[in-house]
Amino acid sequence: MRVRDFICQIWFRLALLTPILLFTYACRCGTPTPITGIPASTKTIQSSILNSTEPLTLVHAWATWCGPCREEFPELIKIHNEYASQGLAIILVSADNPDDFSIVETFLLEQSSPVSSFIATELNQAFIETLSLNWSGALPSSFFFGSNGKLLIEWEGKKSYAQYAETIEILLKEITGDTP
Repeated sequence: MRVRDFICQIWFRLALLTPILLFTYACRCGTPTPITGIPASTKTIQSSILNSTEPLTLVHAWATWCGPCREEFPELIKIHNEYASQGLAIILVSADNPDDFSIVETFLLEQSSPVSSFIATELNQAFIETLSLNWSGALPSSFFFGSNGKLLIEWEGKKSYAQYAETIEILLKEITGDTP
């Protein structure tokens, strides 16, 4: 029985880590990778935040049906292109229906997104509290986490490239002591 339990534990951990590994590969690989919508549980999203290898992680909650989210998306692409090599990881989390992930994939491709997106499978209080106890659930929303998984700054609503850039530069300087 012990061997069977051990194998079940390993299998469970692999099942939990597979979406994280695929997402991390899609976000960090220098070669073209298929951009996709990845259905993910609250635990998977939380693990991705905690396992980020960058000093600063921006988690952005959005949806294809959200007008301000669609308007802001090109700014996020610019932010990724500018700061990914300077210590910023971006984790996108869509609030779209996970059963229809093709809508998310189509949007990401239309936007030429360099980053895949999780699609939250549990849009509930536990999901909200995974990102912040203060979050109302409004979209778009952005959450900046340090490498230890500690929430540093959060905001709701559409922001400009300049607002993102200023926040990222301040946080990276505080975290690393360097100026991007």
